[in-house]
Amino acid sequence: MGPRGYEPAQSVVYLEPAELDELRTTAIKKWVKGTTVLLSDRLLTGAQWTTVAQEEPSRGRGTRRITLFSLKGGVGRTTTTAVLATHLARKGTRVLLFDLDLESPGVSSALLEPEERPEWGIVDWFVEDLVGQGEDVLRSIASEPRWAQDFSGGIWIVPAYGQKPREYLAKLGRVYLDRPPLASAEGPETWTSRLQRLVRALEDVYEPDIVLLDSRSGLHDLAAAVVTDLQADVLLFAVDSDATWTGYRILFQHWADFGRIRDIREKLWMVAALIPDQGRDVYLRRFRERAWELFREVLYDEVPAEPPDQAAGDWFSFDLLDEDAPHNPLPIYWTAGLNALTDLRNLEDAPVRQAYYAFFERFERLWPPLGGGHDDGFAPALRSS
Repeated sequence: MGPRGYEPAQSVVYLEPAELDELRTTAIKKWVKGTTVLLSDRLLTGAQWTTVAQEEPSRGRGTRRITLFSLKGGVGRTTTTAVLATHLARKGTRVLLFDLDLESPGVSSALLEPEERPEWGIVDWFVEDLVGQGEDVLRSIASEPRWAQDFSGGIWIVPAYGQKPREYLAKLGRVYLDRPPLASAEGPETWTSRLQRLVRALEDVYEPDIVLLDSRSGLHDLAAAVVTDLQADVLLFAVDSDATWTGYRILFQHWADFGRIRDIREKLWMVAALIPDQGRDVYLRRFRERAWELFREVLYDEVPAEPPDQAAGDWFSFDLLDEDAPHNPLPIYWTAGLNALTDLRNLEDAPVRQAYYAFFERFERLWPPLGGGHDDGFAPALRSS
């Protein structure tokens, strides 16, 4: 800690074993001249990335959760959320979509007409839940858009805000508050636990086959909760740039430093966004190589040349060219037609197929669609040579 700390001989803090257990998620053990030094840093923000929630025992219906995350905006994450929801609903899947980019809501504005918005939104629920009134607004924070009502499945959208977003900024400042303890509780309920409870409650109401969680971009605590605390598979949107790979390396290394890699790595899947129209094969090959290098160095197991008697499936490691590896990206191709779309409520088949045919093929191989619809969704386009 340099000038911010005392010499080891001058600083002793006594902690009971139980207290050490409580600090384990925010502690790093360092070795200094043979002496164990426990460094605990109390953070106002950023601590969420060190927690990875385990599977909820109450989730027995098999609902899948998919988080769409990016380090930066402008990579097509919101468009993909809308396209994927539409594609799955047309094929008979029941989709529940959360707009959790609360500081910059996009999906709900793009997919719901003003008059279709529910009375309340996610931010309103967080505020009302603080005073024990969350249940009163729970059934008034989701809407089914008219344009999706003829699909074999269905889409229910949970927007960031409702029809009358009064005092939205003031309410936004209360989202991240812990809920005061109830009479039967031992302590306050964290805001991430409240988010988990909101998602579970709406799953009980709408019984979706799949939940799509459109996350905020960047390393904010809200993004951390959506990535780590909702037991979701995570689509990591990226473009092939030094800034992208440096950002994801920082995040992956953070999980490694806090011993969380094994808890999160099997849920991470790369998405190559905005693949240029020219030189696609070269771009994708370079993208896959750089993704593999990052995953191999931080996420994958280092398999010895002569591994001991251990089942092959116990090693979390993939070859560069493995088609089903998480570093091998789900591709989204840039097309002029898709880029020109101004209304995500009326998606045109041709540009969507051109941009997403390979994405859909890979997505449905990883997460086979549920439901009994007869529509092919955005059926794969013919591939050009």
